[in-house]
Amino acid sequence: MNSRFFPLHFIGLYLVFTIAVANAQVRPTSISPISKMEQSWWKERHIEKLAEAQERGNKAQLLFIGDSITHGWNKGLWAEALGRYEPFNLGFSGDRTEHVLWRIQNGALDNLSPKVTVLMIGTNNTGQGEGQPADETIQGIEAIIDEINQRLPDTKLIVHAVFPRDHKADGRKRLINDSINQALPDIAVAKNAEFLNINHLFLEKDGTLPRNIMPDFLHPNQAGYELWAKGLQSTLTHHFGAPHKAIDPIEISLWPNSVPNPHDSNLIQSNETSGGVTRITNVASPSITLYKLNGRRLIPTVLVCPGGGYSKLAWDKEGTEIAKWLNSVGITAAVLKYRTPNNREGALQDAQRAFGLIRSKATEWNLDPNRIGILGFSAGGHLAATLSHNWKTRVYPKTDRADSISCRPDFTVLIYPAFLGDKDLKLTSEIDIGPETPPAFIAQAQNDRKHIPSAIAYFTALYKANIPSEIHIFPTGGHGFGLRDSAYPVSNWHELCRDWLLRL
Repeated sequence: MNSRFFPLHFIGLYLVFTIAVANAQVRPTSISPISKMEQSWWKERHIEKLAEAQERGNKAQLLFIGDSITHGWNKGLWAEALGRYEPFNLGFSGDRTEHVLWRIQNGALDNLSPKVTVLMIGTNNTGQGEGQPADETIQGIEAIIDEINQRLPDTKLIVHAVFPRDHKADGRKRLINDSINQALPDIAVAKNAEFLNINHLFLEKDGTLPRNIMPDFLHPNQAGYELWAKGLQSTLTHHFGAPHKAIDPIEISLWPNSVPNPHDSNLIQSNETSGGVTRITNVASPSITLYKLNGRRLIPTVLVCPGGGYSKLAWDKEGTEIAKWLNSVGITAAVLKYRTPNNREGALQDAQRAFGLIRSKATEWNLDPNRIGILGFSAGGHLAATLSHNWKTRVYPKTDRADSISCRPDFTVLIYPAFLGDKDLKLTSEIDIGPETPPAFIAQAQNDRKHIPSAIAYFTALYKANIPSEIHIFPTGGHGFGLRDSAYPVSNWHELCRDWLLRL
């Protein structure tokens, strides 16, 4: 038929049809809702979740949406870490963004009104089959955010960075996930959501993903989920509030009259924060900051000595954060602000004075006078070890009753201690281990090659003196890990230490 005689309305219909086909061809799968109801387990879970949402309604205050990574929470850890938020799990194994969209558009969020919603999705878009391009996955995540905002307008949406996958940092799927994560912060801000990236917790320092966290380089094991729970903690506390009222710390001056020599009264204390650590130096007014617990029974106590090479004090990372952890396991803590820089003699005076002062206040502060110990990191570990053998005689003129009370620690905790041993693993001559040396707990990373001789030398001397002690050497972790979470097993030293302390 001659085209000039072709009816115009047919031409119009043809154009509309052509445009519709073209649009369907360019519309990415990631934003096209797709059902998996043909899979019996998926269908059953979807129906069960609809019923659970109907039953629990607004009682569920924390909602998780995702794939197998969200689906796979261990029930015990789920209850322990998240139970107080009345959590609801909408993770479905194998889901991509398109499947989440279908679930949401088919009743998944009906009857729910969570205070906080946590979304972690996208890795199956990257990894299933040939995988979808990063930009399509981003569109899928963005579409889910829009659906959540529309259906749960009062929820606070937390958009997780897609968790790392592949063993090495340059793995193809890892790089795709990384490019997705680069786009998510701006999307979250534009859509009134909060972006949360905790991926550094799962990775080694060189970017590798360890099997002890994700055995298949994709799904977390129990240790991985524990890191996830810890990574969420501060965000959830911000939105829900702390589970318990924090104890207000009290700073107490050590020297009521004057600080003994060696002392430079002209020093002006300075604080600096870099690399996520607050450091204090030029300490001319030594003190303890008391984190006190209340209770009917007498409470054990720990004097905490931050490290910093006797030049500075890692005040939060190796001080206040440790005190709060000790409080969490039922122990009163006091963080020692000792003289710096380069005043080891003054630091020992401060440690002796602090210990005597704490023990003298045992009745007033409800402390167990026979369970007062010392814990130190790096140079603070050296100070703790020094006090643990140098307690019989005060190294300063006595000023009051507190200086006549024993300053012997009942136990010692040394975390990556410094200056105690040489390269031949021999204990420095200034430390004298004897039968009255307190028992010790030691934690150290093997690849902290500069400081591992100190840990080994001190423990060896304790062993020779028949002092019951415990040492844990981890292959990796480096120096200065403190109490902060990481992919390294050494990050769990505090759990081992807690058990040791509770056995004393």
